[in-house]
Amino acid sequence: PLNITASGVVLRGEGMGDTGTILIGKKQKGNAGGMTQRRALINIGGTSGVTPDENTKQVIQDKYVPVGARSFTVASARVFRVGDKVLVRRIGNQDWIKAIGEDKESAGNFGWRPFNIAWDRIIVGIKGNTITVDAPVFTAIEAQWGGGEIVKYDDQGRIGNAGIENLRGISEFDPSVRITAYGNIDRGSWDDPGPHYDGEEYYSDENHYFNFISISNTKNAWVRNVTALHFGSSLASVAASSKWVTVQDCDSREPISIRAGARRFTYMLSGQLSLVQRCTSTKGRHSFVMGGSSSSGNVFLDCSATNPFSTSEPHSQWVNGALYDNVQAPLSARYWKDIGIGWAGANIVFWNCEGDYMIQNPPTAKNYSFGHIGLNAVVFNAIYQDYSKERGHIEYMDIHVAPRSLYLTQLRERLGKDAVNNIALEEQVK
Repeated sequence: PLNITASGVVLRGEGMGDTGTILIGKKQKGNAGGMTQRRALINIGGTSGVTPDENTKQVIQDKYVPVGARSFTVASARVFRVGDKVLVRRIGNQDWIKAIGEDKESAGNFGWRPFNIAWDRIIVGIKGNTITVDAPVFTAIEAQWGGGEIVKYDDQGRIGNAGIENLRGISEFDPSVRITAYGNIDRGSWDDPGPHYDGEEYYSDENHYFNFISISNTKNAWVRNVTALHFGSSLASVAASSKWVTVQDCDSREPISIRAGARRFTYMLSGQLSLVQRCTSTKGRHSFVMGGSSSSGNVFLDCSATNPFSTSEPHSQWVNGALYDNVQAPLSARYWKDIGIGWAGANIVFWNCEGDYMIQNPPTAKNYSFGHIGLNAVVFNAIYQDYSKERGHIEYMDIHVAPRSLYLTQLRERLGKDAVNNIALEEQVK
């Protein structure tokens, strides 16, 4: 594999087509790091993520800080300065776990333990003991559920300003390994011939490179004009320790793996404040996907999935504050019963999307759909669906709404027209 471990490095080829620059992940003897190791052909990352300075911790005094807020009060802001890098933590106690139905009594062996959400922020204003940060909180901070706190951190182990451009990656695989079993609806064990179903025979080798590009311990990075062929999972995977990553104008084709769980997460965001736009996926599963409460403030814009084998979605344990904007793919933001995923996403918005979808409201939060064209139901992973949960907020079914793009509209309102022109094509702002 190729590793980028320093800031300011850009790997730029001469094109993403079959006559451009092609990187080949060679098929190796033995275990090539497929499903078990999930190795990447290109790794971008520093030595560590963030290291909190717990001596600077201040408890948030507000009883309630709503979703979308950027300001809150602490007992003393003396230790903080404008420009400080901080974690804003939202505490989730056992009472909250019970309130959302993820305690052992409600969810059985799949219940959750209390956990905190940490948003990676920069202080942009201090007035008295009121602190304002550069981006909002995406789950309400409430005293009854444990409240919140703010702490300074160091991230010297991170790298930044790194990018991958104009490349094609190919993962070599063994074409003699084939299977007819699918596990995308019934999710049965491969050892049990009953639960899964059979279809066309397809290439299913998993002893090869699973990811093309992996990004961890990084801020301010990008991937653009990249094609990935035959990787078992991701064209780009962004880890929880990363933020401010853009993936755009990329194309994932013909992944090679079993068509079942834990595979084909084509564009995977586990970090924060990142954008995937104008990207395509063919024969993925969770083509545009986020994982875990570390994943927040992320956007998928003008993306499409062709022949997907499952939904694009927030996929595990309280992904928060995400936007699917003009995405053409089956989508879900819902509760998963009888599995550890539980409430997969909170405060998620679908805006002018197209395709079948399922959206439900978790207790203490909301999920929204505006201008969605498609059937309000999905067939994938049917055994994990729970129709007793409250339906999400839906407005304007089967007709798009204005403005065309919520993300680009808000970007213009925050930073002006030039900021939109810097990233958008003419057809995105018409």
